[in-house]
Amino acid sequence: MSPSENVGSPTLNTKTSLTKLADELNQVNEKINVMIELNRKMLKTQEELLQRITNKNHPSKDVKLEPDAMALWSLPASLRKTAMVLYKLNEATAEDLASETKRLRAVESASANQLVRMGYLKKKREGRKVLFYIE
Repeated sequence: MSPSENVGSPTLNTKTSLTKLADELNQVNEKINVMIELNRKMLKTQEELLQRITNKNHPSKDVKLEPDAMALWSLPASLRKTAMVLYKLNEATAEDLASETKRLRAVESASANQLVRMGYLKKKREGRKVLFYIE
């Protein structure tokens, strides 16, 4: 028996191997393209988050908190709780906020005033009451 009868034609084996290799390389290339696209999306999200953080550190008069998940998640938990309740109530005193969050009025007043300083909330006075609101 000759060697070519045992294994097959060397040219046929090389062609089959090269075809398999080309198919596997195409699969790897497709996976790399998917990874590149995912990395591009992650970088875009990180840039948007960095821009929001930068804007929050240097707020302009027109800056306001957007009711999206990223804006809320970028706040500390204590401020996030106050902001979420204010979205629900639209306009509230520190006492109103405290009754919703089950925290002390002083804590809610401090949180709301911090959000005002950061440019997320506005406040107005009606007599002796101070009302916090989102524009």
